[in-house]
Amino acid sequence: MSKTGKDSLLGNKIAAGLLAAGLVFWGANRIANSIVPDSAPSSPAIKLIGLAVATVPKVASIGLPSIIPLLASADISKGSAFMAQQCAACHTYVAGGGAGVGPNLYGVLGGPMFGTPGFTYSSAVTAKAKGDWNYDNINAWLADPQKFAPGTAMSYPGIKNTQARADVVAYLRTLSAKPLPLPTAAQVKAASAPSAAPAVASATPAAPPPAPGMKAMFASANVSNGDAFVQQQCAACHTLAKGAGAQVGPDLYGIVGAKSFSQPGFTYSSAVQAKAGKVWTPDLLSQWLTDPQAYAPGTAMSYPGIKDAQTRADVIAYLNQNSGAPVKLP
Repeated sequence: MSKTGKDSLLGNKIAAGLLAAGLVFWGANRIANSIVPDSAPSSPAIKLIGLAVATVPKVASIGLPSIIPLLASADISKGSAFMAQQCAACHTYVAGGGAGVGPNLYGVLGGPMFGTPGFTYSSAVTAKAKGDWNYDNINAWLADPQKFAPGTAMSYPGIKNTQARADVVAYLRTLSAKPLPLPTAAQVKAASAPSAAPAVASATPAAPPPAPGMKAMFASANVSNGDAFVQQQCAACHTLAKGAGAQVGPDLYGIVGAKSFSQPGFTYSSAVQAKAGKVWTPDLLSQWLTDPQAYAPGTAMSYPGIKDAQTRADVIAYLNQNSGAPVKLP
């Protein structure tokens, strides 16, 4: 130290300190680069299981909604009322009841599929008779009998509302000395799983060609084909002879040219009474037979309709000849 009290080496000490700090910083940077490189590694040092990139699942079509989650809260009284309106005309459902147009429904749930004693089933449904009626297969059958067993003589179009099907099945369950057990919690949980998203069309389908008019259909109508169709699809509920009287539905003798929904001796529903009095022309009959529910919403006529125009023309041509005074077809 100098006589003035100042450190003569202060400047050297400051320079040495700065140099030492620089060396420390440089060394630390080199060490850091050796441990953590600037460039990304070609593969991760630690592979984390379960963090793979998610893939979009394939889209599947939606299946029929299950009634199993609805059964515990289903309304049995609504099911009973529905069956009284929609099913009682063709089915009995008391213990020991005989067959009507269709089989007795007492004990059907849990019983053998299409196996009610005393009723002759069509080959279309006997081919589907595998095991017993359970909640899944009876749901599919009631939703669309024709889809479940193509060609079945069961003309009913099906119960399209899922809750209504659940109510009906809940009521059917009570029609048994030994009711089928309700689904377990595990079955309800499995049936409640979200259904798949609807399939996405890859392209807009081309519009179908326009259908030929009914005039052309009547011109080529085949009466014998119409006769065969009526005997198969209609004769179970309707008579076809003059003066035969009504059955489940009114007598169809002389219907072409008669007043609609006006046959004496038959009680029509209020849904069709509002349409009564018009003359059953071939064209008007074609509208009715295409889709009775669309023509008169709420009608008790459960038949789904004749969707094929030529078949309708064949049927109307036959019904026109089944008369004492046939009309001239268009």
